[in-house]
Amino acid sequence: MEQMAAISPDSSHFVSAASLRVRLDWFNKLRWGAAGTLLAAVLLIGLLAGIPLPVVPLLTAAGVLAALNAIYVARNRRVPPTDIRAEIRLVKAQMTGDLILLTIILNLTGGVENPLLYVYVIHVIIAALLFKGREIFSIAWLAIGLFTAKVAGEYLGLLPHHHLLGASDLTHELPFILVTLASFWFVLLFSAYMGAVIMRHNRAIKDELVRRQRLLIEADRAKLEFYRYVAHEVKSPVATAQSAVEAALELGGDALPPQVDDLLTRAVGRLEQAASIVRNLADLTRSGLLAPENLRPVNVTALAAKVVDDFRELAARDGQTVELEAPAVPVVITTSESMLGKVVTNLLSNAVRYNREGGRVRLCLADQGDTIRITVADEGIGIEPDDRERIFDEFYRSPAAQAKSGLGTGLGLPIVRRFVTDLGGAVAVDSRPGEGAVFAVTLPRRPGGGAAREAT
Repeated sequence: MEQMAAISPDSSHFVSAASLRVRLDWFNKLRWGAAGTLLAAVLLIGLLAGIPLPVVPLLTAAGVLAALNAIYVARNRRVPPTDIRAEIRLVKAQMTGDLILLTIILNLTGGVENPLLYVYVIHVIIAALLFKGREIFSIAWLAIGLFTAKVAGEYLGLLPHHHLLGASDLTHELPFILVTLASFWFVLLFSAYMGAVIMRHNRAIKDELVRRQRLLIEADRAKLEFYRYVAHEVKSPVATAQSAVEAALELGGDALPPQVDDLLTRAVGRLEQAASIVRNLADLTRSGLLAPENLRPVNVTALAAKVVDDFRELAARDGQTVELEAPAVPVVITTSESMLGKVVTNLLSNAVRYNREGGRVRLCLADQGDTIRITVADEGIGIEPDDRERIFDEFYRSPAAQAKSGLGTGLGLPIVRRFVTDLGGAVAVDSRPGEGAVFAVTLPRRPGGGAAREAT
């Protein structure tokens, strides 16, 4: 399992200063679109539809909307999102200004005669995305109050009414006005209710997901701590036992009975395997501990050449060949040399271990500009489709791998994935059973993550 990143306090809440700012920036983008749409509508409707509109007041409203939005955007770029109350006050001020401008625009374009009067619903929906329960209804009631006051003012002659061309005289009758207001109230209040219910459900789901992710992060951290403890406590006893058995073999020499010599030789092999597990566990506890001060320019070409040379003798025992293909110009990136070396070593180790006798292992290095690509290919047992993801699980060894070699800890590939992820890259595998496997690692010129520090 890949190590999960810790959740920041802001992002763990559905409504926080940071999360509200993100949605507020999205709202500001919508407002630019609204101002542009109003401007285009005023210019086009009068020309195409022949409807007489108060052009100057409408263009003034569009200009005020754009100017206010410019102020909001400038403020958001200058002020960091740290105070949730300040952000909520700003959003409410923005929505109040929007609703007032919308009411003025509807007054200038027919009032109850305008089929776009239900555009208020958009603000109710946006309020549901930004706020919780009571605050959603406050926006709905504000919209209802503004529109009702406008309609009443026009009906009582307190406000001028701009009649739409072709509108029926029915639109001036009190029954029509009352029915329109009733439907308007119902639509807005129902929208506010549904928005509040849906968003409350979504927030509950997110809260549960956040809680479970935190539990997983804690479990992952506890697992790494356990690995670190085991690696520390077991390392010395295993090394001591291995040294003692090797000393017994050396001291006994030819005087040892064949059965005893065979038993001690197998014990050395098993102790070496245990030591390898301890080393791999120690490597796993380093994951997620990369810091900028541990990054330095690394000649990947030279590193790959050294690892290839280290494996040539081992591969030759089974008649295998190990080849390196790299550009003529050395490939240099900023990374952790120790972690990258472990990645290349583990991939080549697996390639040689699970290759066929007399097979070829190729390590190819490619410079792709902003990234580099390292591929390790063999001609061995291959990987079943169902195992291609499981091979990155800790301690997992496929049945084919177990049949091919009794050695191996099942930790090499999990270490590869963890280290590659920490270095800001990705690893992929392509394989067919019996036809070998190709592991491809893509790494950036410089990791862009923000981990802590590389353990030693």
